[in-house]
Amino acid sequence: MKTAMIRKALLSTLAASAVMVATPALAQNVSFSIGVGSPGYSQSYGYGHRYNRGYGHDLRARAERLEQRVDRLAWNGRISRREAQTLSWRLQEFRSLEWRYARDGLSRREYADLSHRLDRIERQLRHERRDRW
Repeated sequence: MKTAMIRKALLSTLAASAVMVATPALAQNVSFSIGVGSPGYSQSYGYGHRYNRGYGHDLRARAERLEQRVDRLAWNGRISRREAQTLSWRLQEFRSLEWRYARDGLSRREYADLSHRLDRIERQLRHERRDRW
């Protein structure tokens, strides 16, 4: 009886420690690219070659920062829930269009269009934030 209880406690402790050890490894952001040609030549696919060479990286970072600002301002009560929802919808439209453009690589015109869309969302956020105070 005592041995069975010790065995159960030992097994549950072992399982819990295995989960604690594996959790940080699972939380790591893992990315990879598909290489084409020789080992020295690697081209990443998925968003088109021009997107990965710098055209779209700053757009994605701007959109992430903007989304965080919307969330923070809504949480603090600086903008209403409806205003936050409208801005979130606009950001979702931006992401959808960004994905569509980036499938075959962003041209300069597409990059400019996406950048102007983010500018409009930022202006709308500034306007919404000011009308509450």
